Amino acid sequence: MAEVVIVGAGPAGSACALWLARAGVAVTVVERQRFPRRKVCGEYLCAGAIAELDALDVGHVVRRDARVLRGVRLVPSGAGPLELAFAARSLACERAVLDAHLLTAARDAGAVLLRAQAEDLAFESDRTSGVIVRDEHGERRTIPARFVVGADGSGSLVARKLGLMHAERGVRRFAVGGHYRGLGTLDHHVEMHVGSGAYVALNPLDDERANVMVVIRERELRSWSGAIDAGMSTLCSRLTRNERTLADAHRIGPRVSIGPLAFSVNGATHGGALLVGDAAGFLDPFTGQGVLLALRGARAAAEAIGHALARPAEERAAMARYGASRERDFRVRRRVGRLVDLLVDVPFLARRSSVRFRHRPELAATLLDALGGIIAPERALAPGFMARLLL
Repeated sequence: MAEVVIVGAGPAGSACALWLARAGVAVTVVERQRFPRRKVCGEYLCAGAIAELDALDVGHVVRRDARVLRGVRLVPSGAGPLELAFAARSLACERAVLDAHLLTAARDAGAVLLRAQAEDLAFESDRTSGVIVRDEHGERRTIPARFVVGADGSGSLVARKLGLMHAERGVRRFAVGGHYRGLGTLDHHVEMHVGSGAYVALNPLDDERANVMVVIRERELRSWSGAIDAGMSTLCSRLTRNERTLADAHRIGPRVSIGPLAFSVNGATHGGALLVGDAAGFLDPFTGQGVLLALRGARAAAEAIGHALARPAEERAAMARYGASRERDFRVRRRVGRLVDLLVDVPFLARRSSVRFRHRPELAATLLDALGGIIAPERALAPGFMARLLL
């Protein structure tokens, strides 16, 4: 019997499995897809995420297959281009590569991979007692466990079955993207072109290929009427002022999409179960905090489970600490993300903040360090910082 069953083998699930397996915990990872797999995201690793990979002793492996990034080239609505340098090393790394390295390390440490589709949770009284899966042969069976970890992304089945999903309000946005060749040099910089509630992100994976992701409102996506490639091309040309055109580029592999980009939960724990990564709340990918939050949450979840397994009488307190920590970190990082949205998408604020960043580069450094996990994100929300930035 597994002590822990983890649903999902992305960065959060595999990192949690790796921490647990190295601590001697019997852990099974349930994953329906075969690796390597293509995932839609910016494929960006901030300094804080790299530090977490180093703590897992997989950072050196990831670095071999990644590209060093020097900074962000931001073109906000109503303002000129702004180049912001990273204070600490950041990387561009394909998710297919990152996910495979983490899962391999978890399996090497003793975690068991079960290729199956999670369909339901098993309960004893009000506590989870395992995961009901359908394996590759079509057999439906229960994998019993003392703890269940939901690491199955936004729209999490585990969160739904626990009754923790929270309905999101407001405008729904979707991400569409893929890998492209022929966009020209990006000079080791992530480019972000923003305007009218949409943005285009270009991340150089190597000298020839770039990750291109567009994020748009649902209304505009529907207006494309199924002509997704043409819509992406038009939007990219408009937001980049024809500096980067998909018409001159060639997509490598399939186009991928995800949405809506909003998912939150009423708590990250419930009777023998924990949520990690996007399953515990989804952050807008614009600020590149997703992998950082996933890896830090994985470590915290593994620590809570390890404490509860060693001291069953203290399980409730350990789970409460994890849930409170996850909620606090998610809430403040979402607020920083919303601040950035305002600074780049509202023309008046974009112009003002651009001037401030050019004349006071320490302000830009503070914001990037907060997003990148180098300093506490609260630093970017402090009244003193906001006053220096906007007044």
